[in-house]
Formats: sequence, structure tokens, C-alpha cells
Amino acid sequence: MNKIEFIPLIEPATKKDKESESVPSGSSLNNLAEWDKYHKQEINKNYSNFPNPISNGIYQYRLFDIDIEDIEKVINLHIGDTNINESISLFGGYAISQNGIIELFPQCCGLLEEIKTWKNILQEDFQDFYLKECHPSPLITKKGSEIIIYCKDDFETFMPMTTKQEIILDYNETKTALIAVLNDLTNYSTELNKISNRFETENLAEIMIWGKNENG
Repeated sequence: MNKIEFIPLIEPATKKDKESESVPSGSSLNNLAEWDKYHKQEINKNYSNFPNPISNGIYQYRLFDIDIEDIEKVINLHIGDTNINESISLFGGYAISQNGIIELFPQCCGLLEEIKTWKNILQEDFQDFYLKECHPSPLITKKGSEIIIYCKDDFETFMPMTTKQEIILDYNETKTALIAVLNDLTNYSTELNKISNRFETENLAEIMIWGKNENG
């Protein structure tokens, strides 16, 4: 049996200063060590006790490993001057790992509220779907007892560039993994809501994780 896991990841905002303008040359694809160092410096300037990124060159962080004090800072930088009740959820999304190897990472502009779209697979006869916000977006389909995630786009490259064009997962194992992360997110929401009053809202998790704001 394969072990499949959905991993909630976020891409935290950072407040830039003069030093932030001195970015390394190239990109993390051809100058990995310097970009890893740069991002670590930016994180350390903005947060107190942040975990390491999920992978070198992938500046996404495990949601459940971040202290609540730092999550408060993440949210403050995320919303900026926006009314909290009109905010989108945190940037990031859900990596999918199989037997400890991450097959799919969240793509650009992904959001934690994509979990609502992933819930489509709870229905055995679900229709093919894309994720609504991220780009490029994978296409998620079901054929027999398998889920196939197609990662091919004519205009954008999936990151990292080693991402397979077809990711094949057992349907029942994937469904079980999704139910597990939904339970974890529900439990985490209870903890996050303990600081709702700091943002003058009644249910912080509904907005920051589940994407339920005044606009829908």
C-alpha cells in the first residue's frame, strides 16, 4: 500500500527593507545556495521561530509547524490594509506526497482555500477539475481506481521542473489522505480561532484557511 499525504503549505509575506533590494543573481534554478540564504534572511527578519522550507529552492512552509505567534504575523502581513472579513485565504496550497516523496507542490498564486476544490474527490464519480486560483493548474481526473493528475501547460512550466506530467495515485488511498488532512485542518482551525479577537473577527480560520469571507 502506498502512503499518500496532503501537506498544507503557506508562502508567507515578508516586509521588505533596503537590504531586501540586494537580491542574488539568477534564480533558485541556477543559484540555489544564494537564494536559499536570501530567503532565510528575509524570513528571520520578519518572524521569530520559523521552520525550514519544505525543500531547498521551494519557499513554502508547513502550516502546522509554524508557531501561533508567527502565524499572527503572517496574517497581519497577508491582509495589510484589507478588511479581514474581505480577505482571501493565505497563499500556499497543498503538496501531495507518495511514499514520502512530494509529487506535486502548490503552484504560483495558490491558496489554502483550494481545499474546498480538492474535496471534489470525496465523490467517487467526480468530474474532472482544475484548481481555481493557481497557475499553472493541474487537471485532476479519475480513471477506474486511479486518480491521474496532469501537470502540463502550453504557456507555463510547473515548478519544480522535475514535476511529472502525469501523477498516478490510488483513488481510495488519496481519498483517505484527503479526509485525514480535512480533520487536521479542522483541529488546527480550533487553535487558530483562539486569536480571532486580535483581528476583530469571529472566525479567523474560516477566512484564512477555508476562504469563507464576506464575498463568499
